[in-house]
Amino acid sequence: MENIFLFNEFEDGWDINDLQNIDAQEAYCVYALEIPDEKIYGTEILDSGLEIILTDIEISEINEDWYINLHRICA
Repeated sequence: MENIFLFNEFEDGWDINDLQNIDAQEAYCVYALEIPDEKIYGTEILDSGLEIILTDIEISEINEDWYINLHRICA
């Protein structure tokens, strides 16, 4: 299962300039994308956007709304 996502378009009210530190990146993941905090392994700003790395995703989690939403947004 996919556990690395790259975002170059952001949810309403968020901009790449708002995400220049780790705390802001993780807040975006938790509050805007609704990713459970324990599933976030790390984040990084790249030239192409925000990279989000998740911990191992279990089969039971692939049908959860937050995971489906990540695929929809990154498609």
